[in-house]
Amino acid sequence: MGLEIDKYQDYKEKLLFGRYINNDSIVKLNMKYDFLVIGHSSNNLPIYSIKMGFGPIKILLWSQMHGNESTSTKALFDCLSFLNNYQKNIFSSVTLMLIPILNPDGALKYTRENINNIDLNRDALSLSQIESSILRNHYNQFKPDFCFNLHDQRSIYSVKNNKPSILSFLSPSANFEKSETKSRKESMKIIAFVKGKMSSIIPDNISRYNDDYNQNCVGDTFQSLKTPTILFESGHIGQDYNREKTREYMCYSLIYSINSIAFNDFVKIDYKDYYLIPENSTFFCDIFLKNVKTFSDKNQTIDICIMFKEVLDINKKEIRFEPYIDKHGHFSNMSGHLNVDFNQIKDCFDMSNNFIIDNLMDIINKLRIIQ
Repeated sequence: MGLEIDKYQDYKEKLLFGRYINNDSIVKLNMKYDFLVIGHSSNNLPIYSIKMGFGPIKILLWSQMHGNESTSTKALFDCLSFLNNYQKNIFSSVTLMLIPILNPDGALKYTRENINNIDLNRDALSLSQIESSILRNHYNQFKPDFCFNLHDQRSIYSVKNNKPSILSFLSPSANFEKSETKSRKESMKIIAFVKGKMSSIIPDNISRYNDDYNQNCVGDTFQSLKTPTILFESGHIGQDYNREKTREYMCYSLIYSINSIAFNDFVKIDYKDYYLIPENSTFFCDIFLKNVKTFSDKNQTIDICIMFKEVLDINKKEIRFEPYIDKHGHFSNMSGHLNVDFNQIKDCFDMSNNFIIDNLMDIINKLRIIQ
């Protein structure tokens, strides 16, 4: 399959932008796709599904199980746009059933959990929440041949050699023994296929998640039910805090995945290639400061890791990124999406000062202007 990468801006769904994506965002697309209400959330918001295609191979995809993980939702609609504009013939091979926002309450509040403060991805066993039951009922009725579980991951994730993890994947375990079941091997093959395709684009920025089994997680549950299931995670790079570049890469990954299934390309892949993908590590922060002088020891410097807290500005309907100090000390293996050396800064800083983050950010911003 020839992926029209150079035409991405032509099929990118421009009605969706930024991190704050909720039901109001996607209903604008009802003119393009037939939205079906498959139930209502705990707070009585509609949960939509979209059915595309009429082929014999059925793929169930859902996004924003965690309400504040919206990048893959944007990528999902980009993927649909691509298929509609460039590859309609694929719909004779596959039927896609999409739930673009499983957790509309969390999406509205920009929280991981639903309105009852329950993580839906830890509710697969008890099915205590309406949203969990809706997904499970949809799974039982649709009887998918494959499942795609779409998420965002935090900006802390890294790949070996201090590279940021832009995309991560997981073939969930089907049991505590992490057995290489038939369905799990198929998931591994698809992931390895996608890794091979994406390696020409982001060769050093793809990783895989730890595969410890958790019977409460949806992916593990569906894998244990013998349905090949893949976890997709949209990560972070540089200053792309709206994750528009990550969205593009995730879109390509979804297209490659669907195509590998539609045309049976994944069966040629050795599932063991999945294990060649490096595991996620957590050696990144949003801003990494080196050689910071402090009042406690003027003869030595420290490193400071700054992270951004994502805060919903409900009036502007956008996400604000508020910096805070995550940790400080000496970190030889850490890196940042922005690295700043304070070696030439003569100021000493009091780590107990409540305003230290403001002082540090003032200097960081001045240095960025100079550079």
